[in-house]
Amino acid sequence: MKKIIYIFIGISALFSCKHELELPSWNIDLVIPVVNSKLSINNLIADSTTNINQNESGMISLIFQEELINIHLDTLIKIDAIADEQTHTLDSASFADVIISDTATLGESINEIPLLSLVLPNGSSNIIPAIPSIASNDTISINASEYFETMNLYQGTLKLDIKNEYPTDISNISLTLINATNQNIIATFLFPLIPTGTTVSDSVSIAGQILDENLFAILDNMDVNASNGAVLIDYSDAIITTITISDIGITEATAIFPEQQLTETLKEHTFDLGGVQLNEVGIKSGTVTVNVLSTLPNGKMIYNIPSLKKNGVSFSSGDIIIPQATGTELTTFEFNFEGYKLDLTGEENRDGGDTINTIYTESYTFIDYTGTLETINATDSFYSYIEFDLTPEYATGFLGTDTISFGPEIIESDIFNFIQSGSIDFEQADMSINIKNFIGADMGLQITNLSSTNENTEVNASIDNNFIYEINRASQNIDNQINSTLTQINFEGDKLLEIFPNKFITSATFYLNPYGQNIIEDFLYPEFTLDANINIEVPLRVNANNLTLVDTSEIEINEISNYDIQKVFFNIENGFPLDIKLKILLLDENDIIIDTLVQDINIDAAQVDINNIVVNNQITTVEVDYQDFTNIKKAILISSLNTMPNNEYISLYSNYEIDISISAKINKLLSN
Repeated sequence: MKKIIYIFIGISALFSCKHELELPSWNIDLVIPVVNSKLSINNLIADSTTNINQNESGMISLIFQEELINIHLDTLIKIDAIADEQTHTLDSASFADVIISDTATLGESINEIPLLSLVLPNGSSNIIPAIPSIASNDTISINASEYFETMNLYQGTLKLDIKNEYPTDISNISLTLINATNQNIIATFLFPLIPTGTTVSDSVSIAGQILDENLFAILDNMDVNASNGAVLIDYSDAIITTITISDIGITEATAIFPEQQLTETLKEHTFDLGGVQLNEVGIKSGTVTVNVLSTLPNGKMIYNIPSLKKNGVSFSSGDIIIPQATGTELTTFEFNFEGYKLDLTGEENRDGGDTINTIYTESYTFIDYTGTLETINATDSFYSYIEFDLTPEYATGFLGTDTISFGPEIIESDIFNFIQSGSIDFEQADMSINIKNFIGADMGLQITNLSSTNENTEVNASIDNNFIYEINRASQNIDNQINSTLTQINFEGDKLLEIFPNKFITSATFYLNPYGQNIIEDFLYPEFTLDANINIEVPLRVNANNLTLVDTSEIEINEISNYDIQKVFFNIENGFPLDIKLKILLLDENDIIIDTLVQDINIDAAQVDINNIVVNNQITTVEVDYQDFTNIKKAILISSLNTMPNNEYISLYSNYEIDISISAKINKLLSN
């Protein structure tokens, strides 16, 4: 411990009388204090991290506490996995039926024949005569632009329905469907007879066909049969032709695609957590990332995790609109799951009951309706996968039967920094490891290494201990507050401490659920696991042999270096019940040793009573010849303490101290 000693001057003067006619002068002896230092256990360790405890009588114990092991168990229940990888192609797409109708009324047919309207006026009741070839090579334009611009089909069916609402039969109907662009015949239909009030149908495959938005239906022939007697002539009666294109499979199409679901994937995904079996996880932080690569111009996706909830509401991504890819780079959509709870028991009401480490997910992919023409083809695809990266706030279930090793942990200690050398025998030295367990699981602890080292003397010491200590599980109350357990492991620490260590080395192995799964559900909060501390308490009841204590005092010499120093006086008051040998070194401002002021001064122990408690301090006075204090800034006081007799233990109290005073006697002639 460093102290600054301020110099003050006490003067004892010897006066010689002079003749009153002479100038007065005096020979002055000055005794100037140089160093005043007090050595006690309290001030020797004041600059260290060691605490001092005193009992009612003032007996000192050294207290040292330090964190022993810092345990992180985030990785034990870390969830990072890839799930729901899937690829969808256009062949899984569908296209709504294309339905195009045309109506040809009776009035339109009658008006096309000169003077027939005079014979068969609207609203009259007449016999309709047979009219052969009332339609011959009539062209009907069919506009499909509201559905598509062009479609190249690998599959499809074209169905023709003709409904006869005329008041008489029609027959010998021949109809050809033609592409307007290339004049290719798509299909030809023949109907020998369509009785009044009936509908006839026929269908053909159009696989391999290319359909344009503009089609022609050519009515090659249609005969009107004579009516069965007089019938009501109603010009609004019609023949209704309906073309339906269904079961459409597109190789390529430019069309206004309706919204349609490509896939529905409902599945359970099980995470590989080793031997850990979890029922529920509260998420501290983490994300679920949807990675998508789509060449479709109008892709959409919805991803749901019903078992992942926040405030009771299940997670749903909502509509994820997927931009059309221009290369191989995936588009990512990241969702923050902080504060969510993840149920890992699988799908609700699942067959076979609840499971573990399992989530239920729903994934839907769509072709989105845009209201505009989009071009897609058979080479278009939709690829996706899901990444889970979750750091739990807590987890419940079974934490497994893992073995977790820690160390070596090195703990720095300055508890004995004030001791330079020698040896000491502690009558008692208590060491303990206190373990506060916040984990809801049974545990075992084995201290595989507990040792100490003094790096200055290169001496090591260790304690052999292969015992496995049981650590009881923590519990939770109804509000999920953790009730921790405390386990204290005690050691006799004198072997480790008597080498005056500046480092402690520890290694340990924890055994999680060493007896297997408990009927009580485990829980873990990664931020609250185990607090393990090493505690040392050393009552200073000792047997010392050349126990060397070191203290440094700073000196301000001021005027002393300008005068002739005659003597140096030492006044040493020993309040310790120990014999002391004192050595004093002098240093300059750079802490370089200039000289040894005294090599050894033997100081007897203080007087003690029958209980070895000091009742009177021992005072020793010594004088030495030393004249040069030039450049001296510090003094190192080295005290070697010995117990007498050697086989007895001496208790050290807070009021025990060594008081060392150093004074210099100088001589000066003063004249007027």
